[in-house]
Amino acid sequence: MTAGSAHVADNPADDSATVNDRADATDRFAGIDTRLYLVTDSAQCEAAGRSVAETVQAAVAGGVGIVQVRDKDIDDGDFYSLTRQVIAAVDAATRDTDRTVPVVLNDRVEVARRLNDEGENVHIHVGQTDTTVAEVRAALGAEPLIGLSAANSDEFAAARDSGVVDLIGIGPVFDTSTKADAPDGIGPDRLRELVAEAGIPAVAIGGINADRAPDLKGRGLIGICVVSAICMAEDPKAAAEELLAAFAGSGQ
Repeated sequence: MTAGSAHVADNPADDSATVNDRADATDRFAGIDTRLYLVTDSAQCEAAGRSVAETVQAAVAGGVGIVQVRDKDIDDGDFYSLTRQVIAAVDAATRDTDRTVPVVLNDRVEVARRLNDEGENVHIHVGQTDTTVAEVRAALGAEPLIGLSAANSDEFAAARDSGVVDLIGIGPVFDTSTKADAPDGIGPDRLRELVAEAGIPAVAIGGINADRAPDLKGRGLIGICVVSAICMAEDPKAAAEELLAAFAGSGQ
């Protein structure tokens, strides 16, 4: 990571954005456009008639700035192959540009270690019941970004105390069908309170689409995460462009 400040999507004058606008909290995201974060869903991409890699390449061309590879239904060997395809897709979409688009693995620490050992620069996101963030940092070293799903005061405090979490994912913001066991959406107002409490750069996830994205402006976020809004879109590139414009404004 180069030195400098991350792109913070919200207006810095908004009080809730200040916890995520500190140089010490955001240096790790320097050079990365965090505003639109894609989490892949293999089944949704297949249902839409595309591979995950085809979806990713189009979405990154449309403005996605971070890609998380997520598939709970395949083994590590297939997940490694899938991630390799995604890395190639990101490389193809960013070729001849100065863009840095991180590839994040959902849990799969051993796959991440293998890829990093092979010279790839991949990162990790975990949930509360996955590998602990301390174990991830011990396994992968200081360079990879670590994201963590968190939803309440205790989880935020544990994330801060760990000293190794770079990014918090908060949600679901809206009701979502992506996860069968997902709780009801918390809504944009409660999201704003949680982001301010977290004290770590935060992205929102859950039921976000282009119609709802404008409601997430001014909530202190560095970005929004989407799954079906891109994976099931007829045109992932156009969908990414629309989401980015809706959340950040087409002029930014």
